Amino acid sequence: MKAIGIIGLGLIGGSMAKAITKHTDCKVYASNRTAKTVEDAIADGTVSGKLEEHFDEIDMLLVALYPADVVRVILEIAPKLPKGCIVIDCTGVKTVINRELSEKLASMDLCFIGGHPMAGKEVAGYTNACDDLYEGASMILCRDKYTDDEAMHAAEEFFPKLGFSQVKVTTPEEHDSVIAYTSQLAHVVSSAYIKSPTLEKRYGFSAGSFKDMTRVAKLNEEMWADLFMANDNALVSEIDHIVGHLMEFANAIDAHDRDRLVSLLREGRIRKEEDTQKEQSTDKR
Repeated sequence: MKAIGIIGLGLIGGSMAKAITKHTDCKVYASNRTAKTVEDAIADGTVSGKLEEHFDEIDMLLVALYPADVVRVILEIAPKLPKGCIVIDCTGVKTVINRELSEKLASMDLCFIGGHPMAGKEVAGYTNACDDLYEGASMILCRDKYTDDEAMHAAEEFFPKLGFSQVKVTTPEEHDSVIAYTSQLAHVVSSAYIKSPTLEKRYGFSAGSFKDMTRVAKLNEEMWADLFMANDNALVSEIDHIVGHLMEFANAIDAHDRDRLVSLLREGRIRKEEDTQKEQSTDKR
């Protein structure tokens, strides 16, 4: 890897650019909807030049845009890319993206890989990007029948250099199924939770648990709406699961069934303890 192109210099793309510049010798060429952002990134030394002037040089293209824009933009610029270029998007859904891009790019001698860096903040934009956003994070890469093995191997070697602690290779379908639970459902629950009318009375009554539950309610609604709609079946299934479990608690409390309530709480505690043990075991590997 000698040159990396980045489309979208928001929090994710901007942090990618900063991490690449800090940890590698690669040149970074970028484009952004707002031209001044690219100029700022060039001025602070993060970016070496404008992507549109260096298309023929890049070995890998990272695309950090809203889901609705990813496919359109990649197909527009694909003819300008050199043969063998690895194209990786950074979107939070994968099945719809891979379905639209993987085969088409392979037919153009380009190597598409669906990507998802598992990191973020409650704030957006290049001004909030940082070179350590991905320290200790997981980078998910999705392969299908059109994925080039050498390109995948190169990507697996590249991302740990930026601070990622692990690279998880999976399928687009498995990614979307699991991410509906680990990420998207959490945002739905947080947004629903904070809409209680009791919110207006909570001052002086809240501590860490309230902050944990409401942290991701501060989100970019345009982007998350697109992500939810693109993963509708998996997300609705997870919402149905949690609604069912909430009703178990509501019914036990309403009936003053203490034994049932204790049992429900015990089940949750045990599940969390088992999950923590598995996570620690995985980290040690």
